[in-house]
Amino acid sequence: MADFRVYYDAANALLHGNTLYGKAFGVSSGFYKYSPFACIPFIPLAVLPYSIASVIYYGVTAAAIIFFSVRVSTYLQGASANQRLLLPLLAGLFLIDHLERELHLGNINLLLLIALFETFIALKSNQNIRGGVFYGLVLLFKPHFVLLLPYFIWKKRFKTVAASVASVAFGLFLPAVALGWKENMSLLNKWFGAMSDHNLALQRSPNTIYGLLNNTFLDGQAGSWLIAVTLLLVAVLVAIFILRNDRIAGEKWSTNLRYQEYFLLIALVPSLVHTDTEHFMWIWPLLALSIYGLLIKDVKQTRLGIILLALAFIPFAINSPDLVGNRLQLLFDEGGIGLGNLLIIAAALMVNTRQ
Repeated sequence: MADFRVYYDAANALLHGNTLYGKAFGVSSGFYKYSPFACIPFIPLAVLPYSIASVIYYGVTAAAIIFFSVRVSTYLQGASANQRLLLPLLAGLFLIDHLERELHLGNINLLLLIALFETFIALKSNQNIRGGVFYGLVLLFKPHFVLLLPYFIWKKRFKTVAASVASVAFGLFLPAVALGWKENMSLLNKWFGAMSDHNLALQRSPNTIYGLLNNTFLDGQAGSWLIAVTLLLVAVLVAIFILRNDRIAGEKWSTNLRYQEYFLLIALVPSLVHTDTEHFMWIWPLLALSIYGLLIKDVKQTRLGIILLALAFIPFAINSPDLVGNRLQLLFDEGGIGLGNLLIIAAALMVNTRQ
């Protein structure tokens, strides 16, 4: 529970006025790099002995895995009862290494994914403010998801954007109530510094699209121009895809096409920013849609999608030194998972459902 230890110790540091940033909690790499607000949800656990708090959080994470498995399979209606039973089992098998890491580390990636899923459900129901609050909370933990903001603006979800901005502002300055304005501003400055320290030149981040291109075709010698070119190309391709969906479904949100494009953007986040390998579990909703398409369609229509998913399964599901040894596991961690993520995205686009 090394990651949970960071949240737990950071919440205690905030409670007692101790150093929050620039100090390793638990393990040598256990630096807290989230907003001061992100400590607040962990304060109820921080007042408990660590042995008890870690067991509780482990139980919360396990329950979240079960809840989300059911939540996603229930949403993707249209398959038979047996097929809907298969969906969470197949998706869980595919993501088993990531789910095991989430439990082992005690991270918040799945909880953030659930919040993003609830954002989508809220938008689908035209509950724009509710969706904006969920989205704002996610940004307070992982600013990476600011990549979704242009999408909300494109879809004219201005209330969602306003609610998310208000939520972020509220969360950033809430600690000032207890700490004072000056101390809170100091913590925010240190947070920005911690995020900067965590990043590296994206063209050298092996699981990003830039890193894959750089290492495969440019012998690792590309400069920052590769980032700009790649982002432009991805933006153009995503825009074309969304325009195509608009032509088919209009502005309706009761279609799997809208689900597909929303969770495509979420799945792209770890391929566009520098993150740890466990963040690739954010592919889950899009992976579930791919499996759903395979279950309800004829095999002849989905042969290529099956091949792509089978290839992606290798680095995603068996990425363990106990199964493949340290050398191959390192290869998976240094590009394999990033490539697998792109293969799942491609499969999701090929096994396209129009329901």
